Amino acid sequence: MFQKIRNTLLVYLLAIVVVYSLVIKQANPTFLQNNEISVRLFAYGVLNNFGNIALALLLILIGYCINGSVKWVLKKYFYIYIINALTFIGLFLWSRSFTITDLYNVILPISRNTYPLVVGTILAVTFKDNTKKWFGRYSLNLILIFYGIVFTLPTLFDKDLFGLGNGNNILTAFLLTTLGVIFSTKNYDGLGIKKLTGVGGLLLANVALSLTMPYVSLKVHGDLSTAYRFDVLTSATVVGTAVAAFLLVKKIIAKEKFPEYSSLLILVFVSNTFIISKLIGGEALLRVWLLRSVEIVTVIFILGLLAAIVDSKEHMLERKWKLSELPLVDWIKQVRQDFVDYLIKNKYRIINIAVLYALAYCSIIFMSDDFTAPHMGDKATTTIFSFAFFTRQQMVLLNAFLFYLIYRVILGLTNRFWISSILNYVIIIISIVADVIKIHYRLEPIYPTEVVMTSAYSDILKMVPQVLLYVTLLIVLLLVGLVYMLERKFPQSKNKWFFRVSGIIMAIFIFGSSTRINHENSIVSDFLNNYGNWPAFGTQEHGAENNGALQQFLNNIDVTVMKEQPNYSKKALDRVVAKYLKEAKEINRNRKNELADQTIIFNLSESLANPNRLKEIGLSENPMKYIDKVKASTTSGLMISTGYGGGTANMEYMALTGLPMSNFTPTIEAAYAQVIPSLEKTNTINNYFEKSSAIHPYSGNFYSRKMVYQQFGFQKFLYLGSKDKIKHQTKIGTNPYLSDKTAYQNTLDIINNTSKGQFINLITMQNHMPYEAYYDNADKFQVQGNIDDDEKEVISNYSAGLSYTDRAVKRFIKQIDKIDKPITLVFYGDHLPGIYSNIDVNKLESRTADYFIYSNRYARLHGARELSKVRYISPNNFIALTAKQVNAKVSAYYALLTKVQEELPAMKVYAYKNGKNPVFVNNDGKTVKYRDLSKKQKELYDDLKLVQYDLTVGKQYLFKTNFFNVR
Repeated sequence: MFQKIRNTLLVYLLAIVVVYSLVIKQANPTFLQNNEISVRLFAYGVLNNFGNIALALLLILIGYCINGSVKWVLKKYFYIYIINALTFIGLFLWSRSFTITDLYNVILPISRNTYPLVVGTILAVTFKDNTKKWFGRYSLNLILIFYGIVFTLPTLFDKDLFGLGNGNNILTAFLLTTLGVIFSTKNYDGLGIKKLTGVGGLLLANVALSLTMPYVSLKVHGDLSTAYRFDVLTSATVVGTAVAAFLLVKKIIAKEKFPEYSSLLILVFVSNTFIISKLIGGEALLRVWLLRSVEIVTVIFILGLLAAIVDSKEHMLERKWKLSELPLVDWIKQVRQDFVDYLIKNKYRIINIAVLYALAYCSIIFMSDDFTAPHMGDKATTTIFSFAFFTRQQMVLLNAFLFYLIYRVILGLTNRFWISSILNYVIIIISIVADVIKIHYRLEPIYPTEVVMTSAYSDILKMVPQVLLYVTLLIVLLLVGLVYMLERKFPQSKNKWFFRVSGIIMAIFIFGSSTRINHENSIVSDFLNNYGNWPAFGTQEHGAENNGALQQFLNNIDVTVMKEQPNYSKKALDRVVAKYLKEAKEINRNRKNELADQTIIFNLSESLANPNRLKEIGLSENPMKYIDKVKASTTSGLMISTGYGGGTANMEYMALTGLPMSNFTPTIEAAYAQVIPSLEKTNTINNYFEKSSAIHPYSGNFYSRKMVYQQFGFQKFLYLGSKDKIKHQTKIGTNPYLSDKTAYQNTLDIINNTSKGQFINLITMQNHMPYEAYYDNADKFQVQGNIDDDEKEVISNYSAGLSYTDRAVKRFIKQIDKIDKPITLVFYGDHLPGIYSNIDVNKLESRTADYFIYSNRYARLHGARELSKVRYISPNNFIALTAKQVNAKVSAYYALLTKVQEELPAMKVYAYKNGKNPVFVNNDGKTVKYRDLSKKQKELYDDLKLVQYDLTVGKQYLFKTNFFNVR
């Protein structure tokens, strides 16, 4: 007992030295990062050296003390595997982060070479008897000479001659553990004075090298790149010192009374950096890291003790795998036969899993309408086939597992294999085909809200060709016959009730957890985010391509539009209506125009934001000279964008509705796709006009615009391929997108089609990415800044596109100035293009785009006025500013928006670490938090939230009032 305690204490102390040096290295404190000599640096060098000596000594001691066999290996490795998996789960729950590589390392430790020191060690122990026989014919001196050559030559020449690397590999562990095995078979004399002198010399040599190498490295290389050349597990001085230390402690070590599991778990810890990276981080004092190291080693020994107790008391593995019943050769034969019998007996179930995997693969590849990935059309460099298999394999496996859960539910209910399997295939195939059809026509997959719209199924069936319905009916009949035949000819054994019930419960638990996918800080959300799930709510097709049809469907289940408003009620809304009816009456007293008599154009100019406003970028010429001139003479400023490089539809949504995205929860990344489909009614600015049109000289499918515009009440939507044609279709240079000039030509056609007022929503496409050498004037816009030449060329090309937009806007304004009816143009960029690598995307200047509101000559002569500059606005302010500029009377709702624009700072969605919490920007560009608002401002903001909640989440009481009517 005393010997066992002594051995355990020795291993414990060795482990602390090893872990402490590893902890400091992982934490990477400042003294290791700076190329400066310091006492701490020298101390770390010595500690790191001793840590490697301790690790080498531990490997030798394992080989010296532990006896193994194939059965021993199976048991030890199995329990270590379980402990490592549980450690991974525990560290994930604690840190809420991992990478897919970490997960693969845990699941497939051998093929991924997760902890090579363990594998090398137990291999050496397994073949201990063979090692004894083979090395028995050689003297110890000859063996030590061999080891000396293997470790000395790479150390002297600084070349990895034998593939030993830094020692964290199977070969190094095998060699050092085998050396311990050899020591257990050889007789050698006591230490003596000479040997003690040699031991002391080696220790002094190690210390000397550790102290001098940082200085040498700085002198020779100017940095610490070779400071720890001799402080690795494969260094001859480290191995020599470890051997010398072994000779010192050999007599106090008792064979076969050694903490086996704890020793092996230390090697797991040393091999697998995931564990240490999760436990250590940031700056700390050395004594704090020492305390943390003691804690870690203590936990390792406790886990080792528990594993040893289970190993000694429980004999599940021996019974299940027959480890204690048969000799080794007979056992291997029996295991092989059992495996073959299992495959034969369960061949149909194995085939079922293979089919589910194939369907999971199909559920990703068929989500790409043109079989390219990522979705870039002719510019794609990778097919969806290779993208899904090599890049998104983890999502293929996840979808296969989800399909298997559906099978288990059906199996639990029917207890018939063939019915369950084939019905599952049918359900999966139908869902994939439905997604493919919808993606083909609308570039988005099936949403959960559409599945529950059972009242629409009959209308959908009417749209399906009758031939397809007959074919479907025939296939169903054939499948029924196939199931009947298979159940009769190839009956499968029934499952016990526990297996059936457990499958249903597991499916309910897994699929039920999808209601937490988008809940911030939930376990399922953190797991899927780390696993590789990418919802891509803004472009749902991309989400389906990346995640698979089923997982993307689940991503859309957990959508909370807005947080519940505690004061929400019909009575509260009645008070809001009365309050802003009064405000509207006061506002309208000084206004003489009707909004419906105006021609209002909301023009979202794709990716328009002047590069000259970025401090990090300099242009030789301003690409927006005319736009800047217009901004100087009319209502203008900067619009705060919700996104950088994207988020077009969100700016459009806010501009048309007056509702800020900042009031939605973080799960709402695309209001068009996630909010609008579930609403019975909507209120947008075009509803105030007898005629309204939308123009987008590109595909109409993006962001579900066809569905959204129809629900918004637009009478016409002109896009490429629409019933109402895009008549003018010109391009500039080699640009694949229609020009802004042609967008305005189509807009003029709509303007001139009626003498009455109307609303036009124009979304241009000319300046959409990519920004290649489309134009012949890009050389005019030379770029200065700390960026590479390729990026400068991209910015030059983009700036050239802006210059063409500038000309088109100038021409368009001249044209509308000649028209004798009131026309007001609300012109705004939606976001910066995602082409700048040297800017902080969370800075305000990186999230602002140019805007102006221009009223033509006729409108100015008939009451339109120039407003004072509004430097910062949010897109939801456009309605109020427009009504104010054209001197139009407002409804109670627009009175609320007017007060919001006048009295609240501009709202922004992005808020650094605050997600979508309410954060504002005043006219000086300063951030204002909700708590800093005045009492009156808070009441106003709360009124807006209450209205938005009723319109998007609540019972839409406001539509039953005169809140939206202009009096």
